[in-house]
Amino acid sequence: MSVKFDVKMTKEAMFDFMLYTSLTSITGILGIVAGGLLLMVGIKQLLAGEIGRAATYFMFSAIFLVINPVNMKIRAGEQVKRTPMFQKPLTYELDENGVKVTQDDQSAENSWDDFRKVISTNKSIIMFITKKRAIILPKESLGEQYAEVVKVISAHMPAKKVNIRHVSAS
Repeated sequence: MSVKFDVKMTKEAMFDFMLYTSLTSITGILGIVAGGLLLMVGIKQLLAGEIGRAATYFMFSAIFLVINPVNMKIRAGEQVKRTPMFQKPLTYELDENGVKVTQDDQSAENSWDDFRKVISTNKSIIMFITKKRAIILPKESLGEQYAEVVKVISAHMPAKKVNIRHVSAS
């Protein structure tokens, strides 16, 4: 069983990957917790009538909860724009040997053993080779082949390494 499809990397798919890796890291989790705590302290200060202090806490909370994700979205767009391989579609083929990616006359292949884990998000299937290096398969590029892609991945990887929540693309 094999499945072949083209992927055009988008800033949304890159942001989805960056957000996932950030929110599943210790620093990302601590940032969300710190932002939430600062927000609660700001609200408490506001209710106590300490408007100046509340504004300070709200400002720091916004850095963690708003500015960091916005900055990440901007970086994702820049990364897609400046990475030459993302300028043209990539052709992926998943089969019993692994995942082969081709673009123009270049190709690379990863065996199924190369992957640490595979997860799905609302926007993508992410096949991690290392913690920060992955194959990103945007669901919009997979279209009707989404279920077939999930089936091939599930057939060739141990269940404990696969965390795909949705069987259909929607």
